[in-house]
Amino acid sequence: MVPGDAGGELQLRQVPIPSPGPGEVAVRVSGAGVNRGELIARRAMRHDNPAARPAPSGIEFAGVVTEVGPRVEEAAGWSVGDRVMGRGRACHADFVVSEVAALMASPKQLSDAEAAAIPNVFVTAHDALVTAARLAPGETVLISAGSSGVGTAAIQIAARLGATSVIATTRSQAKQPALEALGATAVMNTADLDWSKRLVGEHGQVDVVIDQVGGLLFPGLLATMSIGGRYVSVGRTDGATSTIDLDLVARQRLRIIGVTFRTRTPTGALACSRRFVDGLLDRFDDGGLRPVLDRAFGLDDLPEAHRYLSTNSQIGKIIVEP
Repeated sequence: MVPGDAGGELQLRQVPIPSPGPGEVAVRVSGAGVNRGELIARRAMRHDNPAARPAPSGIEFAGVVTEVGPRVEEAAGWSVGDRVMGRGRACHADFVVSEVAALMASPKQLSDAEAAAIPNVFVTAHDALVTAARLAPGETVLISAGSSGVGTAAIQIAARLGATSVIATTRSQAKQPALEALGATAVMNTADLDWSKRLVGEHGQVDVVIDQVGGLLFPGLLATMSIGGRYVSVGRTDGATSTIDLDLVARQRLRIIGVTFRTRTPTGALACSRRFVDGLLDRFDDGGLRPVLDRAFGLDDLPEAHRYLSTNSQIGKIIVEP
């Protein structure tokens, strides 16, 4: 991505195939996720922004190991031919180099395209629900933007962790059957102005909110929460600013928690992936979890994939395939 007059412009370039260094492997990419952070980054990458710099695109991948760097086999056990996935950098490419600590074994029951829909959203959702919110069995969860990649992952994870109610929000009633099939016990249409009052009246207050919307939706989300509830801000697609009823926060003794990978150390970010692997990765092999792949685009169609993502029409993940 390079700076442009109206924002970042995507360019497909020929570059040398990267070689792995010590503790790294090279992976032939079979699929790479498309994420909303790329749209946000494009808006900021304007010619009139002095901080704008060209940057590679893509933060997650799935594929096959083609080369291992020094000390990899004895230290980590990865070999040429292994099917892997992970979070990384410059993943919208034919090949990517990854440190071995970032690698996860692709589930045997899934294709590489399906595996490419896992790393970012499932690690993010697991970190929000387990590490940040400390969701306990028997609690209730509200997940905004339920049809997004993180939303479809969070619905499944919350249900598998024993939440008694998993309520998802959407602005499209046509998405309700798909969200219920993933494990949502109720779906609320936030296009209805009284949605939060109706939620509490029909389902009671919620213990945990996983929010990717922010903006104007934020006050309604807080209004649904029980005493001691935990609100986790994952994304802010409706804007980074809102209003807050501090009396409500005090009365309900709410905890407001922010999560992001941008300010974590590399070690801290890798620890999130490791916790997900240890806690839930095997659930893809037994069918307890599944990636939700909306559609795939060719790598040279990445601009079209971004345009489709910006319409909010998808359910689950969008990937590109080299």
